[in-house]
Amino acid sequence: MFSKPSLLLAIAALAAPAASHAQTQTLDDVSRIGRSAIEPVYAGNEVKGYILYAKGDKADRKNDNYRLDFYDQELTKAASITLQKPSGKYYPLGNAFNGSAFALYSYNAKDKTLELATYDTGLKELGTKAIGDLNRADMAMVQQAGMQQESGGEATPFGGLSLFPVPGFGFVRNSFEGLMKGYNLQMYDDKLTPRWRISSDPKSKFYESISLTEATDKYILATIMRRDGMMSKKINSYMVAIEARTGKKVLDIPVETSATEQLSLSSFTFDPAKREFVAVGEFYKLDDKPFINKSQGFFIKRFSEAGKAIGAKNYGWQNEVRAAMPAEARPSMEDGFVNFAQSIVRTANGKTYIVAEQYKVVADGVGIAAAMMGGRGVSVSKGQIANMFVFGLEPDGKLTDVKFFPKAPSRAYVPAGAGLAGTGLLGYVFKSTGQFDYQFIQKNDANSQFNVVYINYDKEKGEQTKKVIGNIGFGESGQFKLDKIDGTSSATASFLYPAKPGYLMMVDYLKKEKKLGMKLVKLNI
Repeated sequence: MFSKPSLLLAIAALAAPAASHAQTQTLDDVSRIGRSAIEPVYAGNEVKGYILYAKGDKADRKNDNYRLDFYDQELTKAASITLQKPSGKYYPLGNAFNGSAFALYSYNAKDKTLELATYDTGLKELGTKAIGDLNRADMAMVQQAGMQQESGGEATPFGGLSLFPVPGFGFVRNSFEGLMKGYNLQMYDDKLTPRWRISSDPKSKFYESISLTEATDKYILATIMRRDGMMSKKINSYMVAIEARTGKKVLDIPVETSATEQLSLSSFTFDPAKREFVAVGEFYKLDDKPFINKSQGFFIKRFSEAGKAIGAKNYGWQNEVRAAMPAEARPSMEDGFVNFAQSIVRTANGKTYIVAEQYKVVADGVGIAAAMMGGRGVSVSKGQIANMFVFGLEPDGKLTDVKFFPKAPSRAYVPAGAGLAGTGLLGYVFKSTGQFDYQFIQKNDANSQFNVVYINYDKEKGEQTKKVIGNIGFGESGQFKLDKIDGTSSATASFLYPAKPGYLMMVDYLKKEKKLGMKLVKLNI
């Protein structure tokens, strides 16, 4: 396995023959690409390069070319290979990098198999694996991914079929058990040798869905949502920690630790400084349903590595939050918007910051009219994505800051029938389908600075809508600053990625010209 120093040496050695300080790249003959085609390469908290996997032109009558490129943090190409795949019957599902190996995950419709392939940082193949005998739930997800890509969209299978990188150990593949009743996790090492496997209990009465959230030095963290039945609206949130080396589940506990709590879970992370698990979510009235009714505020809970509760605090929207909130933020809270916790970071000064984005679900008049006219598969609801918040908490848990960053509302698509699921659950739908304006958070290795990047579709009176990239910067001075970058483009698709300290990477794709442009953009704060 590559340690951090050896990874940096590998990148430097591979990039040495190329021109230095590239800062930009323009690629021709790229016939299809989505956001997941590019994956940042990290060493610690900082980006040290990128892996790109994209469809090129046809190789021959039966095959397409796919390019696999490795770039350093300056966008200098370090390595590149070309792979041939069956034309019209091959769908990339995602890439992953675990610190020592790249993994490609795809579906081969010709052979009806899921395919895994791993490569080292020189793009030398380490291992391949084909997975057949897919169950009905897995097939439904890969067919959904295929239809999305054929229509020009991103393959985003909801609720499963993910590949999760685990530094120092390998990759975990998630798939379904039964007709989406449970989950199955399979760990592979860098050469795709199976290491361990854990699954839902087939005798369990619960319907379970799992989301892997974080890999630490020892654990794979996840959240599980459990329901009594497929149509049940009572959802219980559980916090899970799996020992990465053995696959042993060392933690599987509900976020509700007493009968007097009604809670939902938004974020589950690990504090390496305190060796504590941290849960963030929302609390509700006792006769309300988590994820369905409007919450009363958010909470933070801390647990020891043994799973013992060691601290909990609630922050009510109308009490603690309102008292610390700037006046300009209050109307949005009163207008029915709810908050989705996008990320949580603990800085070197001991403070904790929660980054949240507002959204709400409202009736769609056009959809309702279409449904009344007999339209099938029509959504009668629509989502709105709104402002950004950063909540700042002192080491003792006291809420002292509520930073508000207004932005113009943007629309989010609500799948047909999903409007009945409740606003809280739809936040997870928006997250999984990439509809939030929040893009990412990037930190320095010292945890003394961080940047939150989001998109604002701003429209001034009498002008066309502009795509503005917002960058919320938190510096060593302990102050927040806002940087705005004009991201308006005529490109078919545009994406943003973390970059080396002080930068972000912008990607524009022109479908007609089959041209892809990548450039590093310096942040002004």
